[in-house]
Amino acid sequence: MKQDAFFQTIIHHIGGEGNVARKRFDGEHLYITVKDSGMADLEELNRLDGVSGTELNRNILSVTIQEDFLEDVTMAKDFKQLAQNIMTLAGAKENVTSVFHCMTRLRMTVKDVKKVDQKAINDLDGVLGVTYQGGQLQVIIGKDLLKVYEEVLKLGYSDGGAVDEKLDGDLKGEKISVGQAVIGYISAAVQPMVPALIGGGMIKVFLLLISKVYAPFADSSTYTLLSIVGNAVFYFMPILVAYGAAKKLGATPTYSMVVAGALVAPEWTAIVSAGDPVTMFGINVALKGYGSSLLPALLLAIVAYYVEKFLNKVIPGVFKPIFVGTLTMAATYAVSILALAPLGQLAGTYVTAAILWLYNIAGPITVALFTALFPYMVMTGMHMTLGAPMIQLLSENGFDPLFRPGMLLSNMAEGGASLGIAIKAKDKEIKSEALSVAVGCIFASVTEPAIYGFNLPLKKPMWAVSLGGAIGGVVAALLGAHNYEYGSSSLFALPIFEDTIVAMVIAIIVTIVASCVLTILFGFDEEILKKH
Repeated sequence: MKQDAFFQTIIHHIGGEGNVARKRFDGEHLYITVKDSGMADLEELNRLDGVSGTELNRNILSVTIQEDFLEDVTMAKDFKQLAQNIMTLAGAKENVTSVFHCMTRLRMTVKDVKKVDQKAINDLDGVLGVTYQGGQLQVIIGKDLLKVYEEVLKLGYSDGGAVDEKLDGDLKGEKISVGQAVIGYISAAVQPMVPALIGGGMIKVFLLLISKVYAPFADSSTYTLLSIVGNAVFYFMPILVAYGAAKKLGATPTYSMVVAGALVAPEWTAIVSAGDPVTMFGINVALKGYGSSLLPALLLAIVAYYVEKFLNKVIPGVFKPIFVGTLTMAATYAVSILALAPLGQLAGTYVTAAILWLYNIAGPITVALFTALFPYMVMTGMHMTLGAPMIQLLSENGFDPLFRPGMLLSNMAEGGASLGIAIKAKDKEIKSEALSVAVGCIFASVTEPAIYGFNLPLKKPMWAVSLGGAIGGVVAALLGAHNYEYGSSSLFALPIFEDTIVAMVIAIIVTIVASCVLTILFGFDEEILKKH
């Protein structure tokens, strides 16, 4: 039984379609807003097949669907249709080269973005928004993302992104600017290691917390061994970055990973520690340590890609297994150790210095502006580019006073604005949904449903988000809040702020209260949400 058929069995007992203002399926519930609640016959509704219960609250009727009816009635079939519609409008397999996802967005790379009907995708029921950024088409779906993604995979698309690794031919795609290409490259290179960075950072945080409660634990072998795991992801960062970068370029990842590994190998570390002059082909080699570095791996992956591509063209097929990998790694390592690695590390140092200089000159203003603008970065997908400077700042400076505090406070502001909507709205369904979205922002750092479902359509709450976030940013900077580990942007990541956790808690409270109060004061037209 499809949704429409199930609904038709319901309407006969609620006064017909003429008495229905709106309806919405959500999981095991069907919510119907009726014009005249007196026409709803709850006793008859409860006798219907597939109905396990009903509740009428003013003019909102909630129908609970029996568990054995859920598979046929709920959104599963709609997810299938939604997935088919999205991929068809994106150009199907002729245009889509890979699909992947984050928490709320279906992401894909396409050969030609002009063949994508972004407006039609945006108008689909179940789609919150569409953006094209850094070479990625991003379809914002929200909490139902994984269900839609599963249906996309059933259509024959490869899970996690199928990168064309044939180096003899380039994909013909849309011409993008140099800036877009750089942003897309850095984002794709950093993204695969983010879960490991969060995991490693939280291991270090938990070890710190346990040792604070029970001091002897810090001297135990268990602490030492777990510390190795927590530190490994940061020390071997060049290898992880090289993997993501090579995958983005369509090169063989292991070649870049091996060269990056050579930059942090024990033998190289010993040479650096010894300090004796070293040459390669008669050229002096800079004695620098590259553990926890980012830019050297980004640069060497590009060299490895072009070297491998060239060798695949000039070396006969029978000799490729022997010479392509050998020469690619040797040539890439030589260029990297002589030039790219030292230059990359130097550039990373200057980037960190520039960020800290800006923060030291106008700390509160800098954090306030970043926090206020972050929601718009999320809307354009630009927030995906922040991973690199965040990682660089932590590895070079040891703490981050700008990015993570600002991102966390921005999420709190979205949650506060949603909470303000829940408080001020008169429609009980809107109140319930807004409260649910607020919890998601604050505790799970998922803000897209708040942005696209409430704050952006209503407009004025977005003002409250920016202003509330800016106020919280000023408080955080003045109190000296900064994180020492990578972490995430939710309340559960507060331990990464270590000795500045109190400052961050105060800033969070101020942000939530400010954005909530401002939303209530600015007001909004909830009829927009009903139409939406």
